[in-house]
Amino acid sequence: MFDQAVHRGPRRGELCGLHDYDVDLEAAAITITTQRTSVGYKIVEKAVKSAAGDRVVDLSDESVTNLRRYLFRRAAWKVVAGDAWVDTDIFFVRQRDGKPWHPETVTGRFDRLVERSELPPVRFHDLRHVAATLMLATGATIKEIQDTLGHSSYNLTADTYTSVLAELKKTTAEATTKLIPRRNRPKAA
Repeated sequence: MFDQAVHRGPRRGELCGLHDYDVDLEAAAITITTQRTSVGYKIVEKAVKSAAGDRVVDLSDESVTNLRRYLFRRAAWKVVAGDAWVDTDIFFVRQRDGKPWHPETVTGRFDRLVERSELPPVRFHDLRHVAATLMLATGATIKEIQDTLGHSSYNLTADTYTSVLAELKKTTAEATTKLIPRRNRPKAA
């Protein structure tokens, strides 16, 4: 789940709400149409935030491999759990019983992993920003990032990641300058 969040940027509720039929590993894509969130601690499954949030997100070959491994592990968990296993159509489930992850539990697990790794404080939602930054660094356009993240407006995406763009402009300037070979020239007297 965290792998998808950091590479493709779905929201926590979108990942918790993925159904088996939303994950097409042959096509290397996930379809995001629903989200599982919580009000208080009560689970609410509903449509995504906006029409733009209803989207297909392409996956890398590495992500497909990781998701296939997850499905293999999930099948083994089901065998071990036996009668305790609950068959749901939710993609990401708990190891012990096959029940869907509660979104707050996902956040708690993520927070503990961050703390153990001694990283600076990072929220689960920050993984969306990491994904967008990585996409920008690879040359993706703001429009591509908007579509991948499911933002309803180009301006929202552009405004949110403007500071990243400034950093990338400096990197681009440095890289462009290095493309032109320079000879060592004697210094003028």
